[in-house]
Amino acid sequence: MGKKEEWMKEEYQDMIKDIESNSPYKRNPSPQKKWMSVTEMGELLGLKKTDRYWLLHKNVFESREIAGKLRVNIASFEKWYANQVKYQKVTGEEPGVELKKWSYSVRDIAQLLEIEESVAYDLVKRENLETVTIDYWKRIPKEEFWNWYNGQSKYQTVEDRKAKKELYEATISMPEMSRLLGISRKDVYALLKSKRYGKYFSTVIIADQKRITKDSFQKFLDEQEEYQLSPCNDYKELAMEENVALANFRRKKLLQSGNRRCNGNLNYLTPEEAALMAKVSRSTIVNWYQREEFPIIHIGRRPYFLIIPCIYAFTNSCCRLSIEFQSFSSSS
Repeated sequence: MGKKEEWMKEEYQDMIKDIESNSPYKRNPSPQKKWMSVTEMGELLGLKKTDRYWLLHKNVFESREIAGKLRVNIASFEKWYANQVKYQKVTGEEPGVELKKWSYSVRDIAQLLEIEESVAYDLVKRENLETVTIDYWKRIPKEEFWNWYNGQSKYQTVEDRKAKKELYEATISMPEMSRLLGISRKDVYALLKSKRYGKYFSTVIIADQKRITKDSFQKFLDEQEEYQLSPCNDYKELAMEENVALANFRRKKLLQSGNRRCNGNLNYLTPEEAALMAKVSRSTIVNWYQREEFPIIHIGRRPYFLIIPCIYAFTNSCCRLSIEFQSFSSSS
């Protein structure tokens, strides 16, 4: 097709569109359908004949006899559909859109709080939460639920629990403190209330539970000697460590980091541990091994996580860490 023919075709199409838009005989759009038959309603919901008429006679949406046949008002039907969750269209359209905007089911509450559905039912009953019954199902207005939720701290939503994860990680519970110190929970509470030791501890309330901040617990360990971390919680190598000061240092380090790899073992010292035993700063230890005064090995990719293989002895006269190297075969 040449350029002339293409141009004439475009002109012709524009002329047809202009005539159609200005013609007094153009077809008006069909009016929106307002009523549907009971059969159409039943097929839309996937219901058999008996169930269709049973639902119709519940008067949950408007119906009317037109030309001798029962018809269902479409607008009324859609409003009902958006405010119930029992029936679902075969098209897959989600039911209860409007209902879910202002209320929760018991199952919704169970999922929000990550509890069993039976516990959620008991919670609604025990806390006397306002409920509405729709198609024999109890639902709780969202405003009612959140008013109750914000007035308590025992139950937490998944989102709040995630947001408070850092707070949990920065604190310990009373049973945890009891286990760490190797004392009873009664003695833990006595410590918190005592004039002598109570000043060290800072506490926070999370989910109706009093917890102790790890920083304050560490301060308590550092500033007194009567209570120390219990050896009962030691892993095998830590329990075998004969040096009491080093063992206590490793216990505190483990409490802070929660990672055993941050500690040395029977054959190796970390730079921090070497500094402790030599009574010098960590930077001094780093300076020594950078001068290659003794060999080091790296564990992992951490640039400062360095282990010193040695049997150590501190010489007060020169304030140096003397290193005697020992092979693995001889240590075994």
